[in-house]
Amino acid sequence: MNKKTIIICCASSMITSTLASEKVKSIASENGLPMPNIIQCKFSEVQGNLKTNKVDFIVPTGKLDKNVTENIPVIQATSFVTGVGEEKTSAEILRALKE
Repeated sequence: MNKKTIIICCASSMITSTLASEKVKSIASENGLPMPNIIQCKFSEVQGNLKTNKVDFIVPTGKLDKNVTENIPVIQATSFVTGVGEEKTSAEILRALKE
């Protein structure tokens, strides 16, 4: 199983992306999967990171413009901030980590 590279992003690259990063690490650890390479950044830095990294999927904690994702799969993680629908988001991330 390949180690995944994930962009986790939010408006400031501090609070909510850190929360989402910790959730993704927990999902990997609890399921015996390799710890993903996480690129934590601002929404405005996503395109630059896509140009310099081979990214498997993107996990934004808010609205990310589809124009910047370059057809990379996106798993919306607003639920990690709101607490509503966390199980569904976690299941989607687990599936993506296993692919």
